[in-house]
Amino acid sequence: WQSHIRTLGHLAATMKTATALFYSGFALGATATGGGIWAVLDFLSGYTVGGLLPSGLVVSDELRDTSLSSAVSTVFFTLFIGVFILSVLAGSSAGNLSKDFPLKFRLAAFFRTTVLMFIVVPLSYLRRRQTEFEVTFDEMFNNDPAGHAKRVESIVDQVKAWHNNGRQGMLRTARSNWASMSTKLASNKGEATKIAVGELNQILDIDLENETVTCEPGVTMGQLSHKLVPMGYTLVIHVEMESITIAGIAMGFGMETNSHREGLFQETVVSYELVNSMGEVVTVTEKSDPEIFRALPWSYGTLGFLTAITARIRKVKPFIQVQYIATSSREELCKKMTELSISDSAPDFLEATIYSKETAVIQVGTFVDEPDTVEGRAQINPINSFWKPFYYKWVETFIAKGGGEEIVPIYDYYHRFTRSIFWELEDMIPFSNHPIYRVLWGWMGAPEVSLLKLFQGPVIRKASVSAHVVQESIMPVSDLAEGIERFDGWFGVYPLLVFPIRFYDRGDQSGFINPKGRNLLKGKNYGIWVDLGAYGAPRDVKEGRNWDAKRNIREMEHWTRDKGGWQACYTDVHATKTEFREMFDHSLLDKCRTRTRANDAFPEVYEKIMPEKGIVDLTDELAAEGAEM
Repeated sequence: WQSHIRTLGHLAATMKTATALFYSGFALGATATGGGIWAVLDFLSGYTVGGLLPSGLVVSDELRDTSLSSAVSTVFFTLFIGVFILSVLAGSSAGNLSKDFPLKFRLAAFFRTTVLMFIVVPLSYLRRRQTEFEVTFDEMFNNDPAGHAKRVESIVDQVKAWHNNGRQGMLRTARSNWASMSTKLASNKGEATKIAVGELNQILDIDLENETVTCEPGVTMGQLSHKLVPMGYTLVIHVEMESITIAGIAMGFGMETNSHREGLFQETVVSYELVNSMGEVVTVTEKSDPEIFRALPWSYGTLGFLTAITARIRKVKPFIQVQYIATSSREELCKKMTELSISDSAPDFLEATIYSKETAVIQVGTFVDEPDTVEGRAQINPINSFWKPFYYKWVETFIAKGGGEEIVPIYDYYHRFTRSIFWELEDMIPFSNHPIYRVLWGWMGAPEVSLLKLFQGPVIRKASVSAHVVQESIMPVSDLAEGIERFDGWFGVYPLLVFPIRFYDRGDQSGFINPKGRNLLKGKNYGIWVDLGAYGAPRDVKEGRNWDAKRNIREMEHWTRDKGGWQACYTDVHATKTEFREMFDHSLLDKCRTRTRANDAFPEVYEKIMPEKGIVDLTDELAAEGAEM
């Protein structure tokens, strides 16, 4: 079963060249489906000898089968053609793109809605179902300590073979870049020795007594939700996108709307199991090796291959009461977010969605029990049901209402942005929030980010950097108002995401994210920053102008660095290596890499997260840095 997912990936790549055949086949399938559905209806209604038309006329089986099933087929075929034409017309907004974009990119943008609806969305749905089946199968027949040990042993054998052969080249996983949750598509692994890490995607243990869960690195947030929520538990920091893995939020960036209370996901980790550059399996805890324990978060696999992780879970109530607070200025938003996030009685969950430079809605969440009154049950809103409006659209309605509140089931709340990929899906399928689309297509879910990348190709990937922004700046909460103003100038993208985060200052043990004594709360060893995220097509692009991605993103990076903040590394980083090391504190990671012989085994973080060759040209910046030395 583990080979099926790889086979599906190859199928997706093949379908890129078979789009026209797929459309025509789908149309013929729709015609045949009409007859098939009529046959099913006949069977269910107990039809035997003849049929009764609405007029009362009895007809023969043969006549009925040939006329009515043909009529039904015609209806289905007509509906298909109508939806197909609508999907093509929806891409006509691509005509606003500047003619400076490559023709291939403009054509891809024109047909993006059609390709997504009829290929990527169904393929994503099938991939999710297959993954669920594989995971369930493995849980039933292969989920035991011996199975995990065997999977880890395979990695150990490969690393030891590399070590015994003279440690030639760097070590990387064999996983393709398109399968990751970063913006990168093409491989940047070059001549590295690629280690097949297999399908490490099992939940190994749930310890309710000690409130911990032990997982392999490929376990997703969706898997954990399906397993833990029915038991009345969740991760302490449970990230909202279902396809994100626990390794991604442990070794990279893991935040949620309770991070103002708990910090990043790394604060909830109990232990890491990894294979180091010597092929040794080591378990790292805060007591066993505090330096490596603090250096692993944000290390992106530069100290070893993560094979398991134990993190804290917590008992939770089944519902979250959400209060919506509308704000009408940047200053008001900044003031309220600061007050709520630093309060000793801070809410369980806190976030904001910004809809224009001055308007936003703050969402304040509190765990509650299931209502036991008619009035209380009337407040329950399963916001993640496929027929419901996208969550961010629903939140926007509270601006005109002047605020409000409701009760949301916990699963729906945790994965409230999955269906709409935050608010990216409407850029790709403009009518995706329409009730008809939600009912007919919405049950299949959103397109997988990995498949979106796979269907790009290198030309589209390169051009999309100047037509689409995915950037996050983590700034002190006191600078939020200024940050919104600057994001409006740099990107002109709305909505904007705002998550407040608690960052701890542990001195030389702080790791990659080190406040260095700045922006801390009085008398505390932590401060509150906010993650401000922009996702979508910049204003200039939508209005037919060229958008200078390099200039604007580099200005954001410089400003963020000057404010004592950080950039999300899964995005397209436009900084030089020197600038990157100024933003992130490498001192502890460098020390641990030297101590564990990782320097000649694993690339530095910058080399792993930087965009692939040809995406960002930093020739002038590197020359200027060289001249200053």
